[in-house]
Amino acid sequence: MTRSPRTDTKFRRIYDEHFAAIRSYCLRRLPVSEVNDAVAEVFLVLWRRIDDAPEGDDAPLWLYGVARNVVRNTHRSVRRRTRLNGKLGPLQRAVEPDPEMLVVRRSTDNEVLKALSELRQADQEILRLSFWEDLTNIEIATVVGIEPHAVTMRLGRARNRLARRLGMDQREQRTWADPQPVGKGGEQ
Repeated sequence: MTRSPRTDTKFRRIYDEHFAAIRSYCLRRLPVSEVNDAVAEVFLVLWRRIDDAPEGDDAPLWLYGVARNVVRNTHRSVRRRTRLNGKLGPLQRAVEPDPEMLVVRRSTDNEVLKALSELRQADQEILRLSFWEDLTNIEIATVVGIEPHAVTMRLGRARNRLARRLGMDQREQRTWADPQPVGKGGEQ
């Protein structure tokens, strides 16, 4: 879309006259980290709708109306992001582990990977689909081509075999390797 020089001049004039007022409006209503994006959004709307934008004394009112909508949208986005962060909080690492912990974790990971590699291919695959890919029993059944109930049984047996390879005692095996409850046709 080509713009006429008159349209570009109109945009530049409105922008120059009202940028500071719109930025202040946004600063008073939004976190500082959101202000620049909000102001940019207001003037993007102006750019797209320059033919609808009034000039003179009506221009700031029109821009405030646009800014009001942008601020409301930004507040909704911030609330959604906050809720999502709250849900993801337990999944996020709060602090990077220290080097000692990394060494211990790598050692444990290597031990588990070695024990896993000693299992039958079918056991390895079903454990990987469950733990690494985080698939439900129904999803694993679809991938492997068996019934969800069979996945539950095979997964329980594979967990027990892996626990034995890792040298867990009977009580540790039961708590770690118990199959997940089956509901809705084998879904975990």
